[in-house]
Amino acid sequence: MASSPTTDQLQALCDSISTVHPDVIQNHILTKLDGQTLVVTASASSQLRSLSLQDNLWRKICTSTWPSTNHPRVQTLISTFPAAHRSFFSDSFPVLDCQIRKSHSKHAADQFDNSSELISAVDIHYQNNPILSKVVETETVTGWFQFPPFIIDLLDEKQLVPTPIKFVSETKALIRQLEENLSLSWIIIYSNGRRAVNLSSRWPISVEQHWLTREVHVKYAAVVVGSDHGRWWQSWSTREFVECEVTVTLRGEEGGEMSVREVYMQMDLEERNLNGRESLVILRRAVGMGKRSGRREVGKERYKEFMEKKIERKEGKERVEKALSRACVCCFLAAIAFSSYKLFINIITLLKYK
Repeated sequence: MASSPTTDQLQALCDSISTVHPDVIQNHILTKLDGQTLVVTASASSQLRSLSLQDNLWRKICTSTWPSTNHPRVQTLISTFPAAHRSFFSDSFPVLDCQIRKSHSKHAADQFDNSSELISAVDIHYQNNPILSKVVETETVTGWFQFPPFIIDLLDEKQLVPTPIKFVSETKALIRQLEENLSLSWIIIYSNGRRAVNLSSRWPISVEQHWLTREVHVKYAAVVVGSDHGRWWQSWSTREFVECEVTVTLRGEEGGEMSVREVYMQMDLEERNLNGRESLVILRRAVGMGKRSGRREVGKERYKEFMEKKIERKEGKERVEKALSRACVCCFLAAIAFSSYKLFINIITLLKYK
């Protein structure tokens, strides 16, 4: 295994790069890098940092990663971010991690509260090629927003989006094909700009085919802290979590290509659907969550942990409810026994004095 380069070797590399014309570096080298690599490159030298902070580089990275960000409304909002496209990329990539929290200002927390719209920039890729990119604007001021459930639909009721995905009759093969190749990003942006959050696991956390309709439901999820009964660093058992779930429904016939029939996002707190206002609070918390590496297993691992803890909490509540039920039954039986005893004593007393 090759050893890591020494400080002297890195310095020598930086010195050799400094001899290359800046235009060559910027137009022929840095443009070939993805966002994560560009961040690392920026820390190598002051010259590379200066060249790597150019917004046109980050705009290209954002629009190639998320084609929906080419939308004029999204571009206008990104321009309000502290460092434009670089800040947007930092907010939106990679997946959230509910076990990492970072501080955020009161101003950032108020952004969602003062936002009249939520802008959803959604991208679905198959084998790294975009098959659906769309921007949806959801208002937050009318009455329906106050009532659960909070759902954002991406497609119209009868809209079908064609894809290059071949329908495979063998269920396991079809599921494996979608698990390995179908990725999704759902970025929520404040209508007044400056912050964004990606509410998707990027890769599927589950793929299921309906036994009757043969439709395939692909689910993505991000887990967000809902409320803290204790401090954020305490155990999972003392905290509530919200599941931000995105469902993609595909249909197809043997020998043909599949179509996307439905794409929607919904938020659930334990066993309860959230309304729009409650969801804004959750989105505000999501902005303060940290990020993990882009490993595709991270989202599924976090979701598995969440479901295990959710089952534990549910079983714990059921045990408490059963104990309370038994206690109530015992109290009821004791009350009946005491009433029967008093009635028996009264009857004996009456018979005695007769």
